Amino acid sequence: MEELISSELKLGDVVELFDGPFGTATVKQIKDGSVTFFRPYVATANFSCTGGVICTIGIEEFSRAVTDVDVPRKYQATFKLWRRGGELQ
Repeated sequence: MEELISSELKLGDVVELFDGPFGTATVKQIKDGSVTFFRPYVATANFSCTGGVICTIGIEEFSRAVTDVDVPRKYQATFKLWRRGGELQ
């Protein structure tokens, strides 16, 4: 799996931001020195006293600053690339 810095990301890239089942996000926008990601999420809670399950579905959006290319790569945050935007696998 390739590791990229924020300035190498492209629109539609699917990346792993952190380990775990909910760490995958898609690059939604690259603008004004920041990269905006989105990721869907689902949360459920089983309330046995009501006999039902409440399910919440949503989308989380968040941004990260694009790293200055003058900073040495070893000091920059990296993202594990799962799939390049626009590529079918």
